[in-house]
Amino acid sequence: MSKKSLNWAVLGVGQISEVVAPAIRDSGWAVPYAIASRTLEKADGFARRHGFSRSYGCYEAVLEDPAVEVVYNPLPNWLHCEWTIRALEAGKHVLCEKPLAEDMAECRKMIAVSRQCGRALMEAFAYRFHPQTATVKELVSRGSVGELRLIRSSLGFPLDFTRPNVRLKPSPGGGALMDVGCYCIHVMRYLAGEEPQAVLGRSQGVAESGVDLTFGGILVFPGGCLGLFSGSFQTARDFQLEIVGSRGRLLVPMPFKPDPTHSALRLEAEGETREIPIRNGGDAYRLQVDHFSRSVLEGRPLSLPLEDALGNMTVIEALRSSAQTGRETRLVPDG
Repeated sequence: MSKKSLNWAVLGVGQISEVVAPAIRDSGWAVPYAIASRTLEKADGFARRHGFSRSYGCYEAVLEDPAVEVVYNPLPNWLHCEWTIRALEAGKHVLCEKPLAEDMAECRKMIAVSRQCGRALMEAFAYRFHPQTATVKELVSRGSVGELRLIRSSLGFPLDFTRPNVRLKPSPGGGALMDVGCYCIHVMRYLAGEEPQAVLGRSQGVAESGVDLTFGGILVFPGGCLGLFSGSFQTARDFQLEIVGSRGRLLVPMPFKPDPTHSALRLEAEGETREIPIRNGGDAYRLQVDHFSRSVLEGRPLSLPLEDALGNMTVIEALRSSAQTGRETRLVPDG
């Protein structure tokens, strides 16, 4: 009889773990098996809140537990590479939070280990698994706005600078580009259906640690579309996606965290405006857990292949270079 579910473990009890744990619990293909924290007390509390069977006071214990089949890695960005590779080498499949790595070198290393170990690895962009995102892609692909000209994407919020925050750590994984800008880049690449040939990036505002607080950029796609984005820790809540074509535009008010019960797109085309509802689409995080588990269980390819993670990091590094030099950066396809 074929296996119907996988035992999941979570590394760390941070904010995103509190969000993803219920998704693991509610999935029909995942079992909330183990939680690890740097202190056993925190792990025990998390396990009680979310129904995990085992709790550990160190991350190593999860990797040593033979019952663990999938590891969810939501650790700070600078720990993604180390702990993902350790989990893969321990025989676990890994769902790793975005961004997958701090740079392209780490990304390539993680991909190589995943393939060498024969274990699944995926970058966790949960919004991609919600029906809202699929509907947006379908509308654009079938020409509902005409020929694609502009994609505008923003993701910003006011960060509380009075409290310590891992987003501000002085490392390549810190700052607004890596934390929120990566979403905007990801969705623009997806909707354009191709990789940009050139980028222009600018940072505005620098934390005491030296990381960017606001980052904006332009992606030039070979098919004739421009992608304009901003990611910030200094703005009011700013979650938007707008797709503009030769005949109309499509507005997506909550692109990266779709409402699980009711969301609505607004399509303005040829003098008419209509609302396109997406009802009972479900929780994006649960849909992501479902997809990852089922892909492993059924031996199916993941919807977000590792080449996509490398593509996103390629654009991020090009934008970093542009911001440093003040000039446009041309992209060379990764070989």
